[in-house]
Amino acid sequence: MKIQRRVLFMVSAMVLFAAAAYGQTAAETESLLDAGEISFSQAAYFTLASVVETPPDDPEAAFAEAGKRGWLPAGADGGGSVTLGDLSLLLVKAFNLKGGLMYRFFPSSRYAYREMTSRGFIEGRAYPDLKVSGELFLRILGNILAGGTE
Repeated sequence: MKIQRRVLFMVSAMVLFAAAAYGQTAAETESLLDAGEISFSQAAYFTLASVVETPPDDPEAAFAEAGKRGWLPAGADGGGSVTLGDLSLLLVKAFNLKGGLMYRFFPSSRYAYREMTSRGFIEGRAYPDLKVSGELFLRILGNILAGGTE
């Protein structure tokens, strides 16, 4: 009987912990949606959460991990705003997307952006220096995860 109580307690604790963790992720997603401009840390955090099984716990650690993996452009600042070109470079590297001929020779934000638009991941009128909002980021990330229009 004692063993059953312990098992029941452990299962209950795990369920409550999972519910609390899910609520935090929803709150983080909501704050990202409300953001007019996202930071490199936020972009790295949500990108890593989409790519790896156990992402870092906070955006700063995710930014450091993305830097170690070589996904960030030179001079990227964790608190700085992300442009569409820089986000494209992060996503192309994170999802290991093969770029076109120019991207293969010159792996830069410019050609990563062109690759993302040609694959249909970035839709509508946009330009590489556009500051990325949370809504736009999640739409692009969703397009990549859904497979885009390749």
